[in-house]
Amino acid sequence: MKASVKVPPAGFIALAYTLVIVYASMQPFAGWRMPSPDVLVFLTAPWPRYVTTSDIALNIAAYLPLGAMLFYVLHPPLRAAFAWLFATLLAALLSLSLESAQMFLPTRIASNVDLLSNSAGAALGAAGAMLLVVWNNPLVGLRARLVRPGRLGDYGLVVIALWIVVQFHPSSVVFGSGNLREVLGVTPMFMHSSQAYLLGEAAVVALAVIGIALTISLLMRSRKYTSRVMLLTLLLTGAAKSIAAVMITRSANWLQWLTPGVAAGFVVGAAGVALLTWLAPFGRAIVAIVCIAAGIAIINFMPDNPYQTLPPSLSGLPPTHLANFGSIARLLSQLWPFAALLLLIALARARPTHGVR
Repeated sequence: MKASVKVPPAGFIALAYTLVIVYASMQPFAGWRMPSPDVLVFLTAPWPRYVTTSDIALNIAAYLPLGAMLFYVLHPPLRAAFAWLFATLLAALLSLSLESAQMFLPTRIASNVDLLSNSAGAALGAAGAMLLVVWNNPLVGLRARLVRPGRLGDYGLVVIALWIVVQFHPSSVVFGSGNLREVLGVTPMFMHSSQAYLLGEAAVVALAVIGIALTISLLMRSRKYTSRVMLLTLLLTGAAKSIAAVMITRSANWLQWLTPGVAAGFVVGAAGVALLTWLAPFGRAIVAIVCIAAGIAIINFMPDNPYQTLPPSLSGLPPTHLANFGSIARLLSQLWPFAALLLLIALARARPTHGVR
């Protein structure tokens, strides 16, 4: 018997992403104080002297997913135009609430620039979602033809999209996600050496490439376009890393992340994908689970590179603008592999859709 009320996947995702934004905006949740009587004084503050275009762009990007998910929650039952309006207003109200709450934290700085850029990001995200729904956008038909139907396909697309988003986090190891060493107090299992670090980096990249590629193969309805979607995803992944190198770490070399270890990992991962995509769906799901779990273990037990320091652009930042986006990207990077594991477990138990081999 079907339940009478169903919460759409977008509702769960919007709630989870809202919690991520709240955490990133309010950490470290310590040193609370009473602010000046006018809590909203930041709204009329003059334009800050040290705000760059990249800071504003990253704040817009941080609220883009929220605006899109809120639109999908509200439409239906609301009409598209009202769903866009209320999605934008809800996201703006969240940003206003968090900026006002930051007035009670000495380590945070409330900013009208953050409020404006966050609201703009939500409006753009909701507008993009509205374009996909209202007009006969070819992407809707493409999704129906290529990706498995239903909620599992929707969740899978979100997980793949988040994989690209988390690449904006400047992790110590490229494609290394699920780093919980500080949270769990994990101690590295061996000392740092150039050879061990190169092998560890190559292993993390190879496992990530195999895991994400096999996940994509399980989400596709047919093998016909699987390799193209895998390649497109990896190209977008590399593009995200390059954008992060320029905008976040302020590197002059946009391929700074492409080290010998990363290149070796790509080669090994691509060879593994070519061999493993011919497995049955259940076998691919198990291999992908093992790869992602192994990647989590390596990233948590391999030592930090002592010659890799925090980029100057990320040290001494005021706790607004870029720092907020960095906190969101870091938290998503920590949680992403666990969301992927849940997806893969569901895919292992699900029946293959028509045309999937």
